[in-house]
Amino acid sequence: MLHELHHSYLAAHGLRPSGLHHEIYLSDPRRTVPEKLRTILRQPVEALGG
Repeated sequence: MLHELHHSYLAAHGLRPSGLHHEIYLSDPRRTVPEKLRTILRQPVEALGG
């Protein structure tokens, strides 16, 4: 998912990463089936050319 964010989504929206990303895990992988795991990805960005 992070690869898609960096290489597809950001470029398509005129953005680029400007710092380290953070992952926030909303579910516990020890207690949750894989298809129900939820994570928030936070990536600081800046405009291309900015």
